Amino acid sequence: MKRSLSDFVPLLLKDEGLPEIIDEIRAELSSGVAWRELDTGNVLCRGNPAFEERMLSFPLREIVRIYVSHEVEVSGNAIGLLVLDLPKGLPGPLPERLEDCLSVLRLFYGQRLAERRLKTRYRNEFVQDLIYGRIYHEEEIRNRARTFHWKLDGGIVCLVISPELTETTGAVLDEALLSGFNLIQSRALAFFPKSVYARLPDSLVVVLTLALPEERGRETRLRDFRAALREVMENALHDARDRCGIRFFASVGSWREKPILAHQSYQEARQALMILRGGMSRQDFVFWEQLGGTRMIAMLADMEPAREFCRQTLAPLLRESRGGEELIHTLLCVEECGGDLRQAAKSLSLHYNTLRYRLRRIQEILDLSPHDGERRFNLSLALRLHRVLSKNRTA
Repeated sequence: MKRSLSDFVPLLLKDEGLPEIIDEIRAELSSGVAWRELDTGNVLCRGNPAFEERMLSFPLREIVRIYVSHEVEVSGNAIGLLVLDLPKGLPGPLPERLEDCLSVLRLFYGQRLAERRLKTRYRNEFVQDLIYGRIYHEEEIRNRARTFHWKLDGGIVCLVISPELTETTGAVLDEALLSGFNLIQSRALAFFPKSVYARLPDSLVVVLTLALPEERGRETRLRDFRAALREVMENALHDARDRCGIRFFASVGSWREKPILAHQSYQEARQALMILRGGMSRQDFVFWEQLGGTRMIAMLADMEPAREFCRQTLAPLLRESRGGEELIHTLLCVEECGGDLRQAAKSLSLHYNTLRYRLRRIQEILDLSPHDGERRFNLSLALRLHRVLSKNRTA
């Protein structure tokens, strides 16, 4: 007796209904069948032993070459492959009700995709409320965390991961970014499974739980935690760059005793990320506490008065029609080289005399005296702010 689509409804509503659906599809098509999820590689087989052995051992391209197979898509994404125990290329019609069986699989995965998206949306909203300081009571944090089976007890630190900003766009880049984020996220959650996480438009935020003793042993435990996190993240960042061709940065805020203070740790991690993307540290991974005085630059860069100071100080150079940004880059390079003009000239691929001429031109444009210490300090500060801001304009 042929079944209608409505007969599959009870199976679609069950969390573990896929094996039973595959059983029913086999009975409906009177053929051995195999279902292969494309993202996980998981295989469910129903057929004779020889067919099942091939489905579990043959490469996918060989299976597609030998057997009749049909790809199942949901929302434009390929979800899996339904393989029939029928040699490819044989004459004759395909089994009746095949399209109905494919529709059942689309419904099954479509329903779960919608559930995942809804759960992801609620999870991201919760984490954003947490890191932006929009939750004012510890009880609300515990209640919302319980929805996702998260236990937010004790202290926390915020970890932020973001790619190097680039003007390049396109589907290939988007796919590489997603792959890189997925790799780093899986590594972080594998080592710190009790973490709370969310994807933001340009970053991945992970809230790591870390209970520390009151006083004795706290520093030792914190030091061990940082060492473990550094090892995990540096390896993950390296592998993501190696496999996806994209450089990622990661930064960690200070430890906070209560989850309700997560926004403070997040703010520090985000500002540390600005330093990394601004090129003011040679590292790809850093802890906020280890940035020293550079932290002040990131804190200032978040303030509009400091941004206005930067614009006003560098305005004469930026107004130059002939390479204003090049002149600023020159000054930054000289500062990075500690005032060593020969080293700076080498870094800029300039002749030593060409660099000296360019610096004299900058002094003329700014009307800058070698003996004016205050204006030189202002220029140095503005240059550092400019570097951070120019690399974080789309952050």
